[in-house]
Amino acid sequence: MWPLIISISVLILLFVIYVILLRPRPEPKTSVEPLRVDYAHRGLWGKNEAVENTMPAFEAASEEGYGIELDVRLSSDGEIVVFHDDTLERLCGRPERVDQLTSSELSWVDIRGTYEKIPLFTDVLSRIDHRTPLCIELKGNDQALCEKLAVILDGYDGYFSVESFNPFLLNWFRKNRPRYVRGQLTTNLFRKGVKTGFFGKLACTTMLFNFLSKPDYIAYDVMFPKQFAKVICEKLYHPLTVCWTVEDTDSFRAAKAEGRIVIFQKCEPLPEFASKVKPASR
Repeated sequence: MWPLIISISVLILLFVIYVILLRPRPEPKTSVEPLRVDYAHRGLWGKNEAVENTMPAFEAASEEGYGIELDVRLSSDGEIVVFHDDTLERLCGRPERVDQLTSSELSWVDIRGTYEKIPLFTDVLSRIDHRTPLCIELKGNDQALCEKLAVILDGYDGYFSVESFNPFLLNWFRKNRPRYVRGQLTTNLFRKGVKTGFFGKLACTTMLFNFLSKPDYIAYDVMFPKQFAKVICEKLYHPLTVCWTVEDTDSFRAAKAEGRIVIFQKCEPLPEFASKVKPASR
């Protein structure tokens, strides 16, 4: 009998500790308000001639009044470029890793099927309307990306948030740029079959390190709406939640009915839910 009682007590204690670690930022920053719009995933592309994470896609999203979700990573010479994948294979038909080439070399690489190039993050900031909210996803695990990005964003007068699957990168911003809005990305890496270590899968799936990142919002995978960590976090702490990546109207309708911010691609937001906005000038 006693072994059973002890086992149950230990499990309860571990769950209580987990719940404490799971807690996001208690009071989200007031600066999240201009960010409460729906975002075009890697820009507005798929139903036009634009390609993901290129200037035409970003300009199309801005012109239509949507926020822009984009990916940033470092080139070999430490410049911030806008590109999703680790390698150039899928979009450019080349085998190199992005971090093996300099920003100058990358600027000459054609996006497959177009004349578009891989943009620098600073070029994107200079060309889009500053009233367009940005959702900036950090790629890779290099803290140098945080440091360089912060220098750029310190001089930017638009609306933005930074988000990542890596809580340690978000922790850097919590310590060094606490005024920045932070978003913790989460998905079930065990079921998605992503090639990463057990520890990385555990951290991402359970959001065990929210105590480090203290996110202002949780961004969850539309494929896993019942993910345990996300459900527990919502039930107990009622955080601002973002749903990614929605590709059909039924999923869009369901997410908006639950009060989510939506990151979408290849589908137009439904008229009754679309949050096209042009925030008032600052």
